[in-house]
Amino acid sequence: MSIEETKIYPINTGWLETDQGTYIFWKGAAGEKMWIPVICYFVDTGEHKILVDTGLPDEERSTKYHHKCEKRGCLESPDALRALGVEPEEIDICIFTHLHWDHAHNMKAYSNARYICTQTEFTWAMNPLPLYYRSYESPILGIESPFTGCVFEFVEGDTEIVPGVSVFPTPGHCPGHQCVTVRTTAGDAVLVGDAFFRLENIEPNLAEHWRYWVPARFVNSIDGWKSIEEIDKRADYVLPAHDERILEFDVYPSPGIAIRKRREVIPGAPFFFTGIGPRPENS
Repeated sequence: MSIEETKIYPINTGWLETDQGTYIFWKGAAGEKMWIPVICYFVDTGEHKILVDTGLPDEERSTKYHHKCEKRGCLESPDALRALGVEPEEIDICIFTHLHWDHAHNMKAYSNARYICTQTEFTWAMNPLPLYYRSYESPILGIESPFTGCVFEFVEGDTEIVPGVSVFPTPGHCPGHQCVTVRTTAGDAVLVGDAFFRLENIEPNLAEHWRYWVPARFVNSIDGWKSIEEIDKRADYVLPAHDERILEFDVYPSPGIAIRKRREVIPGAPFFFTGIGPRPENS
């Protein structure tokens, strides 16, 4: 593997209707709907073919049990890979940021892959809090989850999967969430899963003196904020799963992609866990 060979291909598996206030932004515009893509990523290091998450099921199932879904011509991940000239059997590793339904469908198509997630996430997925039955497609709903019968390799903490590709824990959205760092010629790309949804989530909300305008969908908002701070430390560019602007490029890195400044101090919007930057007056 060489950094020069490593390429990341976003694959949009469809579109979901969500609410800006209950999902996308903390104190967002409740009741205002937003259509978001569901993106998984094919990482080709030259030596390894890796899929980070495996995307949506069909439109009917998505809409019946979860959110209103429109495919809009998007393929499910196995067929999307074939369109890139890669057969599902060629994938040797599937890394799961987490096991929510929209990130794990079609995983059994990758029959030669190692399935990697955290022990914490797998345990939670097998016995979720009832509020999250739908997120993990619990059998109590009368359906079978996409990971039923699959054998996983478990990782916890900072772990190198293959040279140049590693994971680190980012709980908050769910207990066992992790992000994936891929070293590229443009710097370190962090594939954030659902640690946050939109590029705005890692930017400040200055009206509230928040260093990050975090999502509203957390099982633990304290962990979630801390995880975004951790991503901010590590990422030269971020690749979320639910932001259509990522689809402006067919492959990463590409000329013209935005390289971000890590840990940028924003006056009036302090970090919380590290204390970098002054707190706003009267706070």
